[in-house]
Amino acid sequence: MLSLQNIHLYFGDLHLLDDINFTISNNEKIALIGKNGAGKTTLFKIITSELSPDQGQVQMPGDYRIAYLSQHLDFDNSKTIEESCREVFSEYFSTKARIAELNQELAAGDESKLSKILEELDLLELKLSSWADNNPLSEISRILKGLGFREEQFSQVVSNLSGGWQMRVQIARLLLQSPDLLLLDEPDNHLDIEALIWFEKYIKAYPGSVLLISHDVEFMSNTAQRIFELANRSLSDYKMGYRRYLEEKAVRLEKEAQAFANQQKLIKDKERTINRFMAKATKTKMAQSMKKQLDKIERIELESQDITSINIQFPQTKASGKEVIKINKLSKSFGDNHVINNLDMLVERGQKIAFIGQNGQGKSTLIKMIAGTLKPDSGSIEQGYNLELSYFAQNQSERFDNKLNVLETLEMEADPQFHASARKILGAFAFSGEDVYKKVSVLSGGEKARLALACLVSRKSNLLLLDEPTNHLDIHSKSLLKDAIKNYPGTLIIVSHDREILRGIIDISYEFRDGLIHQHLGDLDYVLSKRAAEDMREFELKTGDKNVKNAEQTKKQNLDYNQLKQINRNISRVEKKIEQTEKDLALIQEKLIDLEFYKSEEGQKAIKNLQRLEESLEELNVEWDEWVSKLDI
Repeated sequence: MLSLQNIHLYFGDLHLLDDINFTISNNEKIALIGKNGAGKTTLFKIITSELSPDQGQVQMPGDYRIAYLSQHLDFDNSKTIEESCREVFSEYFSTKARIAELNQELAAGDESKLSKILEELDLLELKLSSWADNNPLSEISRILKGLGFREEQFSQVVSNLSGGWQMRVQIARLLLQSPDLLLLDEPDNHLDIEALIWFEKYIKAYPGSVLLISHDVEFMSNTAQRIFELANRSLSDYKMGYRRYLEEKAVRLEKEAQAFANQQKLIKDKERTINRFMAKATKTKMAQSMKKQLDKIERIELESQDITSINIQFPQTKASGKEVIKINKLSKSFGDNHVINNLDMLVERGQKIAFIGQNGQGKSTLIKMIAGTLKPDSGSIEQGYNLELSYFAQNQSERFDNKLNVLETLEMEADPQFHASARKILGAFAFSGEDVYKKVSVLSGGEKARLALACLVSRKSNLLLLDEPTNHLDIHSKSLLKDAIKNYPGTLIIVSHDREILRGIIDISYEFRDGLIHQHLGDLDYVLSKRAAEDMREFELKTGDKNVKNAEQTKKQNLDYNQLKQINRNISRVEKKIEQTEKDLALIQEKLIDLEFYKSEEGQKAIKNLQRLEESLEELNVEWDEWVSKLDI
């Protein structure tokens, strides 16, 4: 059990943490949330003793073990993947090596050493038996495969891997340590969807405690049963999951807003009285006394609200032709790595397409070739009529000129017609006041990502290419982006491992897996359901690659894209009617609780209307079932 008591931390005049108190019990899974700069990573560093608080203390048992996943590597990457993981079990492997040495000595037949050798062997065998229920070699293999490594990769040197895959090795090392408390700082940044789903199941079953920082709503919802929120220097503790936390927070904010308004009214009333009394010599002392009392009032601070309600829209332009992108026999290799092989693909106007699946399988490569920033080895990519393409690359923010400030950057990147509204657009992405004059060179990774998105929505297009646009974005910026994508009138192709942003938007998913690209007429949820489980990694381990093609033969195989799109539109239409009918029913039922209204003439009319709505709701539910059943063709 770990406990933080009365923690205060200052950085110069900035009071970052104010009287933080909490206890983490055994086997708790907790998400630590808050805006960028609220102090989340700082709190992690206090827990690990990397930082000392100005006041307060951290208490834990002497044998309490903590493992911390930071945003940088903290191990020697010159070894192979398996060697790096074996380091965690150095005592186990040194014990086995010593047993092997002693057995060789026994075989040599030196009777003078026999008694001593047997005694040491007994002790070492007893020590080795403590690993009997958790064999290190099988555990290393299980975790590495769960995180997406193939067995033939175990012998690769870590330094030869990309940064994201090196971080996966670090995650594996932490999990193999099996500490009492895992501190995870945005682990989802380094995992693709398959590995992330496996990781969620691992975290939920983990016998120790987990405290994680994440901007992935789905990941938090699936792992955390408790929420710590850092805001206004204080920590609020919600003993519930993330979805319910959102509901509870909305209620709390409403109450705080009312309390703030009442207090402000009280303060203004008292200030008017004080000013009136100060003008009279006979009441000056009374006014001064009232002023002292007023100064002692603890002022209510409202949490600065996020601007997710602001409606950001991609600008409309002329429509493209029906065929937007036509790919013929496309191939691309990097040395011996054949990433794209003889691919044919047709993208039509209005389609919203996701490239999903394993990292390193060619998703970004394909979107770069469509954008024209990378040339194929063979084959062709034909652009349709009237095409206006806008491309958001993974390293988009790295292309900015560090000498420019935020406002200058947007004005340089945006279409001229948006220069007049540049500050408003920046405000929507949390650049307000003097923030617009910050130099790009001093922006954090998250701020640069928000600026890149602001630039993106300031350019006309009818084909939008997005490659991991949510990296470094907080939850609220992701919400803005999702709404903008949902309402985008053109054609969309997106590469993303963020399940929340893909849900309810995508018409067609192209799954990149084991050198093949599979088309699915549905979104990520549909792809997962086709596998009869929400764990794509577990599916691979249990069934093997040979069943991947069989998994394609499911309920939507006979539907073409246009049929599916029309069915989904009808389902959406009926769902909206059901939602409105349920709201109308709830309003009438609430009125009928009042006995006087129930007995009145209006009440009798309401009862008839209630019956009519109930019949209508039943019909709508039947219609909904009929449309959904068509997906089972």
